[in-house]
Amino acid sequence: MKISKLELAVLIIALFTGFHFYNKHQMEDLSTTEEHLTPLIFDEDNPPVIVAFGDSLTYGTGGGRDGSYPAQLSRLLGLQVINEGVPGETAERAFGRFQTVLKKYKPDIVILCEGGNDMLRARKEEKIKRDLGRMIDAAIHSGAKVILLGVPEPEQFFLSDADFYRELADETGVLYLPNLFSDVLSDDSLTKDPAHPNKKGYAIIAQKIYEAIRGGL
Repeated sequence: MKISKLELAVLIIALFTGFHFYNKHQMEDLSTTEEHLTPLIFDEDNPPVIVAFGDSLTYGTGGGRDGSYPAQLSRLLGLQVINEGVPGETAERAFGRFQTVLKKYKPDIVILCEGGNDMLRARKEEKIKRDLGRMIDAAIHSGAKVILLGVPEPEQFFLSDADFYRELADETGVLYLPNLFSDVLSDDSLTKDPAHPNKKGYAIIAQKIYEAIRGGL
């Protein structure tokens, strides 16, 4: 049976509309799963040192430094969240800086979001995974808890995190919050450009991270 151009257009619109509402539902329900509520326990009399480490998605490109997810998370928690985001950085180059950051701040919590720029440069996923694994191992060895944020593979029709983020979390036991950026970047009202959220998008990221850690703080 042949489909007319009009019927095809209606079908495509319906698919995009359904996907939009699916993403919205997923973001609203993200904090209800046990995985996202895994507590990070600390002595209340000694507030944790929290470092957000990554590239432009951590820096806040598209939302401004005050609108970045670390800045908005800081306000939600009532604690300082140190923003160590460097636009354009790759996981390949980040390890040296990461070691310096660990020594400087001695963080209790590291929120790690790297790998997007590597994928844009078509680096092999196993190499990106290796670089991220080195950072996770260094953080754990320093005594820090790690929250891993994934980013979507470029040029996907339906955005979702690259598989190696889940694999890393399973192998290392760190807390992984899947598809936070993927879901936000799938909604045009939450983006500044195809690769970066706007302030409202970063607010959703901050809220989801806050919900994941608030029980332990």
